[in-house]
Amino acid sequence: MQIIIIPKSSGRVCRSCLSSRTTWMLGVFLFLILPVATGGMVWYVADHLSASGTNQSAEEKITEQKQRLAELEKNIIDIRQQSEASLDALSLQLGRMQAESMRSNALGQRLAEMAGLDKNEFDYNEDPAVGGPHTDLSAKHQNLTDLQLAIDRVSGDLSQERMELGLLENIMLDKDLKQSLDPKGWPVKRGYISSSYGYRSDPFTGKKVFHKGVDIPSAMGSPIHALAAGVVTFSGDKNGFGNMVEIDHGNGYSTRYAHISKLVVATGDRIDQDQVIAEIGSTGRSTGPHLHLEMFKDGRRFNPRKRLYSARKAKEN
Repeated sequence: MQIIIIPKSSGRVCRSCLSSRTTWMLGVFLFLILPVATGGMVWYVADHLSASGTNQSAEEKITEQKQRLAELEKNIIDIRQQSEASLDALSLQLGRMQAESMRSNALGQRLAEMAGLDKNEFDYNEDPAVGGPHTDLSAKHQNLTDLQLAIDRVSGDLSQERMELGLLENIMLDKDLKQSLDPKGWPVKRGYISSSYGYRSDPFTGKKVFHKGVDIPSAMGSPIHALAAGVVTFSGDKNGFGNMVEIDHGNGYSTRYAHISKLVVATGDRIDQDQVIAEIGSTGRSTGPHLHLEMFKDGRRFNPRKRLYSARKAKEN
């Protein structure tokens, strides 16, 4: 093979002759070795670039997965905190409900005792009896929202019940207080009315005079009970009455107990209904041991006979 080279600068012609062997080797190099080498280099570069891209993609995926796991862990922590907060709130509400229940039971017990109800029927120390048919197994369990609503409803009912019981107790106490301040009852254990309220013959002169109270004979030294609660406004000797006790009941009523042998209370003492205030005697202008009793309403005397008899009959029944 003859190769002719003509440089552009000099214009001289260069000729070179290649032997057939050299020509064959050059052909082999150009058409076989060079393409193979070029292809191998291209494959290496492509493979390296592909591996680099794969590694980068894997790292990105791992990073994304780590972020997802972190978010999931945060969600789990949030849910756990919310659950714990809900349980704490339910525990606090349950504690308040238990306190409300105890107060309601105490109020109910007091009201039952005040009203004289059967303790076996209204025993607040035991749970009330309940029952019902067999529950279907397919019934759904209550979720947290349903449970919270039920607790709120029961808590509201307990608060309302305690308020109503408290009002009822105040009404009953007020009623009992008014009854205790209303002079009724029988002042001595035994006895009868020997001299009524109104005109009579004076036991000492025989003249017609107005008797301002009632006389109740009884054994010497027998206890005398207050007909109502109040404050002692006088305790001592008074002309004609002998030893005497006067009580102001604070609602316009007052009572007077005379001819006493022994005074048990003093002026200014606060007393309860049926409390012993004195003992039967015959002091002052008296013919024998008895109690002279007078009643007043807004400063005016009235006949106590109906109150005394009605109260005594109630006691005997």
